[in-house]
Amino acid sequence: MRLFISVVLSFPILISCKSQSQTSSRNLSFENVSGDSAIGWQANSRNDSSIYEAALDAETVKDGRYAASIRYKGGKPGFATWRSAIREKYAGDSITLSGFIKTENVTDGFAGLFLGVERGLAFDNMSNKGVKGTTDWTEYKITLPLFPEKQERILFGGILSGKGKMWMDSLKISIDGKDIAELKPIDNTPAYKDHEYTPGSRIEISSLDSNKINTLYQVGLIWGFLKYYHPGIAKGDYNWDYALFRVLPKILNASEAGKDALLCNWIDTLGALKSAGKQQTIDSSILKTDLAWITQSGFSEKLQASLWNVKNAERPGTEQYYVTKGPAGNVVFKNERPYQYLPYTDDGFQLLALYRYWNMVQYFFPYRDLIGEDWKNTLRKFIPKFLNASNELEYKLAVLELCGQIHDTHAQVNQDYALYHFFGTRYIPVKVQFVDEKPIVAGYLNKELAIKNGFQIGDQITKINNQPVEAVIEHLATYTPASNRWTQLRDIARNITRTNDSTLQVETLRNGKKISRKVSSYGGDKLQFGEAFSAVSASVYKWVANGIGYINNGKLKRDDVEKIFTEFKSAKGIIIDLRNYPSDNLAYTIPHYLLSKEAPFVKFLMPQIAQPGSFYYAPPMKVGSPFSGPVTKPYTGRVVLLVNETTQSSSEFHAMAYRTYPNCVVMGSNTAGADGNVSEMMLPGNIKTRFSGIGICYPDGTPTQRTGIVPDIVVKPTIAGIISNKDEVLEKAIQLLSK
Repeated sequence: MRLFISVVLSFPILISCKSQSQTSSRNLSFENVSGDSAIGWQANSRNDSSIYEAALDAETVKDGRYAASIRYKGGKPGFATWRSAIREKYAGDSITLSGFIKTENVTDGFAGLFLGVERGLAFDNMSNKGVKGTTDWTEYKITLPLFPEKQERILFGGILSGKGKMWMDSLKISIDGKDIAELKPIDNTPAYKDHEYTPGSRIEISSLDSNKINTLYQVGLIWGFLKYYHPGIAKGDYNWDYALFRVLPKILNASEAGKDALLCNWIDTLGALKSAGKQQTIDSSILKTDLAWITQSGFSEKLQASLWNVKNAERPGTEQYYVTKGPAGNVVFKNERPYQYLPYTDDGFQLLALYRYWNMVQYFFPYRDLIGEDWKNTLRKFIPKFLNASNELEYKLAVLELCGQIHDTHAQVNQDYALYHFFGTRYIPVKVQFVDEKPIVAGYLNKELAIKNGFQIGDQITKINNQPVEAVIEHLATYTPASNRWTQLRDIARNITRTNDSTLQVETLRNGKKISRKVSSYGGDKLQFGEAFSAVSASVYKWVANGIGYINNGKLKRDDVEKIFTEFKSAKGIIIDLRNYPSDNLAYTIPHYLLSKEAPFVKFLMPQIAQPGSFYYAPPMKVGSPFSGPVTKPYTGRVVLLVNETTQSSSEFHAMAYRTYPNCVVMGSNTAGADGNVSEMMLPGNIKTRFSGIGICYPDGTPTQRTGIVPDIVVKPTIAGIISNKDEVLEKAIQLLSK
């Protein structure tokens, strides 16, 4: 008998265990089952979910009734995991995960356990000593240093990379040699110990009218402001989620005058305040906190004074209960309960999700001023959207739409069962690329099946299920967070061919003639995904023309650089292809081979914990320190950087660093416009999302967000080029360097 996981994901999601100390509650032997899922565990796949199957197996076990298994089913191999998490903090120097693994025909990768102390403090997935081939039950161990003063949560589980099958069973976690079941967490704050509303908020909001929406809007503003500004909340004296549930019914039932009095009393009950002093309350930031609403919302003078007193109070500068700074300087949101098992129609938790996300953006998103509208309007607009959500899918779509409002391509929501099925579990067997905002068949997910269904490269899709494709695109755009239109279309191209139906009616335009036909859809096990579309060479480097070298930045490793620049030292020109994601951090390495002196290339806009909502510039970062490259002198020929909408985040950062070379030209189209280390957040319903947590700007302060890296020479693919299988951007670069 085999039980299959009911929740299938296409992106990793981190989940939490229940706050109990018994090993059985952590379900380390997979014996606690709800339906066909292991309680406290989730299965994740980096690739399309149909590539791997994660299941509870009752036939092959080490002990007990069940073991967890992962099986490669077919398609492009990646990796899949069973994973869980420990949110409690424990005192100690080291943590050990042990467990038994059994494998069958594991190739092109490995099977293993993994253990990670979050915030990048420590991680091991046995990649250097993983299990391969066919093996019987064998015990393995991973030990990592523990950082109780810094850790946010501890992740653990099993991983299968590549092909084959693995089983995992009888896990054990110990700290300094002691079973975690025998230990007590060290977080004894009142916020941590408050569990009153875990079963539900007990809040019901009916008959939404403009007055009630305005009250909820004001509560959202004040609740979030107090969360990040009040020193008592910063210390963990209050579970601020449940504080909302306690005060909200009173406010909703109060008169206008009584409402302000209630809010003043609420603030007073949080404890006495100590003034931070004049120097500490002066805001000299580049992007300043938006607190104009305190005086513009019609609050009583007494309530306004209470709020300003909180603003000017002394509070921690770098570490608060709900937020701290990560190693890169972006904020790390912590102690945010995911409420994995919440009832999705609970009005209180729906509001909490909106308030939590909105205030995270309000106080810690460095591109708040680039959203394009007053962010406060979004809070008001989304109150009815959240409260009118009548089921899980509607709630999660409201969250996804909200994330899209900040116009940040990093602001993705991890797709779970509900969202995965909303977009569709099956696919038309073609790759789509937008050319002049028109969806074009640019490749095949399965050539045989695509041709069988009548598709040809260059076909323009004009209708899907008798709907004009423009309407389909705009519907998907609502649920496709992106920094700009071109990157949004890039991501829509990956979803526009998805469906839950076995067939679709598709109209295409070919050579001026419209063709309508019924086409079949397929599961991911019959398709090859990879990148949505890419003409990037599979080679790390090569000569592409007489005297012109080519480097694929997506495959380049640090160990390759010296060899490449030695071979290319006399090249007429070098093309560096950034239409990909870097496989190594080379932003500071490549410029050593190009520059003979330092050059500033980026300036970071950093958040402030002591003054939430304010951001300051860090000193500019430089590349090309006085020439110290291993070759005798820096390269002096011409360099062309190739970019497009797939150039995102770290790839954009690399483009900025490489562009400091004076004899450099950037060619292609605007990049994704989403750069900066991401800050992740958990929302009720175990929803994980993120945003760009550091502002990335040129040395003069010009941001790259939304605009992206602007090319010196614009070259975009054409339908004719796609039909001819030409990389027109690369060809134009070769033509330029050949002159």
